[in-house]
Amino acid sequence: MNEQRLRALLREVPVPEAEGAERRGRRMVAAAFAERQPRPRSKPRRLAIALAGATLLLAVILSPAGAAVRDWIDETLSVGVRDAEPALTEIPGGGRLLVASPQGSWLVRPDGSRRLLGSYEEATWSPRGLFVATASGHTLSAVAPDGTVRWSLSAGGPVTDPRWSPSGFRIAYRAGRSLRVVAGDGTGDELVAGRVGAAPAAWSPLGPHLLAHVGARGDLLVVNADTAEEIGAAPAPPGTRELSWAPDGSSLLAATRHSLWIYRVRADKLGGQVDPGPPQRLFPLPAGAIVEHAAFSPRGKTVAALLSLPSSAGRPPRGELLLIDVASGSGRALFRAPGRLSGLAWSPDGRHLLLPWPDADQWLFIPADGRGHVRAVGGIAAEFSPGAPRDRARFPRIDGWCC
Repeated sequence: MNEQRLRALLREVPVPEAEGAERRGRRMVAAAFAERQPRPRSKPRRLAIALAGATLLLAVILSPAGAAVRDWIDETLSVGVRDAEPALTEIPGGGRLLVASPQGSWLVRPDGSRRLLGSYEEATWSPRGLFVATASGHTLSAVAPDGTVRWSLSAGGPVTDPRWSPSGFRIAYRAGRSLRVVAGDGTGDELVAGRVGAAPAAWSPLGPHLLAHVGARGDLLVVNADTAEEIGAAPAPPGTRELSWAPDGSSLLAATRHSLWIYRVRADKLGGQVDPGPPQRLFPLPAGAIVEHAAFSPRGKTVAALLSLPSSAGRPPRGELLLIDVASGSGRALFRAPGRLSGLAWSPDGRHLLLPWPDADQWLFIPADGRGHVRAVGGIAAEFSPGAPRDRARFPRIDGWCC
């Protein structure tokens, strides 16, 4: 139904107590629009939405269909947490962040101050945050937190998905479609697999240098990264895009576009073998849900999954943060928001989750136990695009939360 037809039908609907409803409707619309004025990035678009809300509001206050339409309006007009902090002055929960922006990789300290490390495309922390591994073009580098480059190497293909081992002595990375491992000091660069799947490799906490990845044939493989010897294998869910180990190595999470799977891993330390076992579906996701990101908590008992949910019942698409207890397989939604949530990061102590919300230009710091208040910080795009016009600032990506 087009807008003109909808307006014509609404004009024909008699509204009981029209004069009182009109007064109440005007006050509600004026209050809602006044609260939205300080924050919009695109004034014409937000103004159009507000005017559309004013047109519909009088008809939905008392109409039988009012509840469903009112919910849709509430979601559309409430993008963003109200009273968000205007600037990042501290990181709730402490630690330091790595943030990727069009200018490059930023390091954010606990007090919110920022340093541009360099024009890198990706970055990842070493285990204790002493160094950062960065990727740019065909180059892998190790960089100190002050931005000093300690070493660099060139690869035959574009460098992506750098991952530092728990020991700190190895870095795994992709060079094109191949998987390679180099020592933490930049020496001993070796090929592990000539062709691998789309999921970034994941270091296991079970041994010094055990690495899980999806092979070219779609199998989940666990290899000794020092020798490239395969020490465990299992079927991988088709389309696996992400792997995450539990901190104690007892479980391995595999995420596909529409599902989450868990491996209950058994290690034979004497024989030097690892048995991932068969993948088991972890939790049934809502119909049409897309898994954007999933990862174990640093405490190891919970998986956080960020979902994109399609529009339904007249509501626009929305994002949902889901927490799943690995032992019981039970799950609960911790947070929902209209629009897109673009990432997920656990705090080092596992007590907070950071959710970037591009549509609201906000970062949300959410208590993982569901208690307390969500802390929202606004104006994120401008903070990581210094000097750029506000309407051209691009929303950044979280690459890690450490130490």
